[in-house]
Amino acid sequence: MSDKAPPTIPYETAHWDLTPGRTVLVIIDPQNDFLHPEGCYAEKGIDIDHMRRVIEPIRQLLKDVRAKNIPVVWTRHGTRGLDDGGPFMRLRPFLAEGGLRQGTWGYQIYEDLEPREADWYVEKTRLSAFFQTNLESVLRNLDADTVLITGVLTNQCVAATSKDAMFRDFKPIVIEECTGTTMPHLHDPAIEMMQVGWAEVRDLESTLGEIRQLSKTH
Repeated sequence: MSDKAPPTIPYETAHWDLTPGRTVLVIIDPQNDFLHPEGCYAEKGIDIDHMRRVIEPIRQLLKDVRAKNIPVVWTRHGTRGLDDGGPFMRLRPFLAEGGLRQGTWGYQIYEDLEPREADWYVEKTRLSAFFQTNLESVLRNLDADTVLITGVLTNQCVAATSKDAMFRDFKPIVIEECTGTTMPHLHDPAIEMMQVGWAEVRDLESTLGEIRQLSKTH
């Protein structure tokens, strides 16, 4: 019989209550090129079904968030072309001749999500929505503490942005049903990686329940 102590779990699962008046929703890259059946990804033969799973959950989340006047920040990913896309773009040869290009229809937010002019918009050229953008200053000016993170892709921009949020001492909360990817087999590992590393991961139902208990901000 071994006297060896059980191994120490090297992390504590995060749980943060939404901070009244200091919660912000960030929706990462819900653009036509990713989500629309006529967008670049679908047109190039990439399966977008798992990414499209986010549409209805985000619509429901937006309904409840807007009812409480919680600020909404949308990010859009794109470049002028390969020259300003960095090495990452070289790893996506299907984007060589178009797709995720600034100023195009594919670059725009998916219309069914009903973005509003009064929302905040962040333009990004790399996976993390914090890299060389104004996202941090937007969140600071909104006095953000807890940051709800949704969008695409789970294992790419969602993971990178949520990690960078933690590095900046925000409390990132990733909503599982509101994230999706082009490679569904990587979704659960990416979710677990965030959960044990730097973010709280929760389901939509519990998030909506907590939002509905918040006081309406002005």
